Amino acid sequence: QLRIRLWAIVLVHDRGTSILLGRPLAIAPYDSNTPQPSHKTGGEISEHFLLSAPVAEIQADIINSLYAPTRPADSGILRNAARINKSLNEFVRQLPESYKFYFQGTEEWSTEERIKLVQEITEDQGLTLLKIGISRILLLRALFSSKELEYAQRHKALVDGRCSSLLLILLYISLA
Repeated sequence: QLRIRLWAIVLVHDRGTSILLGRPLAIAPYDSNTPQPSHKTGGEISEHFLLSAPVAEIQADIINSLYAPTRPADSGILRNAARINKSLNEFVRQLPESYKFYFQGTEEWSTEERIKLVQEITEDQGLTLLKIGISRILLLRALFSSKELEYAQRHKALVDGRCSSLLLILLYISLA
């Protein structure tokens, strides 16, 4: 379990470095068949750490599919983006119950209830939500900057990206 966890840390670091520096992955997803970390054995492990591994794989897919030097035609970009978006939505759907209100279900809430939800966010939840948000912005940025896509498709990605960026900023401020 310790080796699995160490490898997960290396992969998360590789994905994060690639995102920050705008560089390709140093470790391709097919370079390893190590399972993702789990709670099975060996001490305490944070929820955020467990959830970081699947997010890192989604980020690797975004980097490899949408930020590669040779880019597919517009249909390939949209097909890759749809697949990645489906993976991201599936990941969000499988998150623990405590995350559900961060993605849906607060439309009927008062402002005070929404403020309380953000104020009571745990560090693990906040870090996980930030990684999900970064992944979404990375996906939308690739769509917006794609010269192969039509204006309407690029504009939609820009609008979605602005909303995601604003939410990330608010989340970051609440964690500070």
